[in-house]
Amino acid sequence: MLEPDVARTRILEALEGMAPLPPERVGLAEALGRALAEAVLAPRALPPFDSSEMDGYALRAADARAGGARLPVAFEVYAGSPQPPPLPPGACCRIFTGAPVPSGADAVEMQEEVSRQGAVARFRRAAEPGRFVRAAGSDVAQGAVALPAGTVVDAGAVGLAAALGRTELAVHRRPRVGLLATGDELVPVDRPPAPGQIPDSNSHALAAACREVGAVPVLLPFARDERASLRRALAAARGFDALVSTGGVSVGEKDLVKEALRAAGARLDFWRVAMKPGRPIAFGRWGRTAVFGLPGNPASALVTFELFVRPALRRMAGLAGSGRLEVAARLAEPASKPAGLTHFLRARATSRAGVLWVEPLRSQASGDLTSVTGFQALAVLPPDATRLRRGATVQAILLAPPRHL
Repeated sequence: MLEPDVARTRILEALEGMAPLPPERVGLAEALGRALAEAVLAPRALPPFDSSEMDGYALRAADARAGGARLPVAFEVYAGSPQPPPLPPGACCRIFTGAPVPSGADAVEMQEEVSRQGAVARFRRAAEPGRFVRAAGSDVAQGAVALPAGTVVDAGAVGLAAALGRTELAVHRRPRVGLLATGDELVPVDRPPAPGQIPDSNSHALAAACREVGAVPVLLPFARDERASLRRALAAARGFDALVSTGGVSVGEKDLVKEALRAAGARLDFWRVAMKPGRPIAFGRWGRTAVFGLPGNPASALVTFELFVRPALRRMAGLAGSGRLEVAARLAEPASKPAGLTHFLRARATSRAGVLWVEPLRSQASGDLTSVTGFQALAVLPPDATRLRRGATVQAILLAPPRHL
């Protein structure tokens, strides 16, 4: 069995040549959270003209070398005004934040440092060249790279692109993920289950996880635990960037997914990882499709998605890493486990006096649906650990912000 870190590395290495996905042009609203596929160049300077950073008075610094200088106010300039006339020698002008600085002026003094008597302004302190003046191109020079390729588009990047007159951006395409649930016991969620049947919850949980990471999930028809049904399901599952199946990857008589994938032409890299929950997990490639065979238990499916599928989908989308923060934390209660496997415990995370504490959920059963909601972290117990005391330091993968007490 592979260690979890080794398995994740092998998955990402297998994506070389097929990630990131090709670019597409989308509107600014659709670009949020996605990676730029090409640099955004500035067709014009930002700011486009010398402008005032303050409400105050624009002047030549040489005309107010010391406090107490008195200058006539020649005119007023507001934000949105066209380029004002040149500033007469020995004069100043009233100016407002964002307004263009007239030629001849090289400084702005805030109004709190100026007293006004009619048409004359008295400056309480010496002026300094460049004070409170935003020079043209001081933010972004014309022709410069405003946003490098690979930048993750956030609200600020949207605003910068808009300021440059861009209505669209080239970003890497979102991965399309086929979700294939397998098992004779499954029925759609809108159909009352018969004795021995259960509603398919995994597909909906994994679809939500796909959307959270920025992928596009597609729920496929169920496959029964028989070769013919799996063959038909896989025949309809071609063309996705990733295929994620749940169930049927262990060693039981009806665990036929690995066999069906191989028969369809997939090349599997591994099918067991030394971890709990989620030891039976398969990964491979099927042409240009990354294939993940996840366990059928809800906790196992979501934890293995988090650790292996999520970073792969982000790599396809041109995003680095898993997007999760891994930090040191302290166990809020003792924990014990057998040696040999890395355990990932669903845990509540709380910050107290600057220290992060993780409290494992009461149930860690892979099949308990209540154990896959209401937690903020995965507490990582290393394979060689067997007993950990309260307060022991472990690594924690933060899935959501911790509570603060």
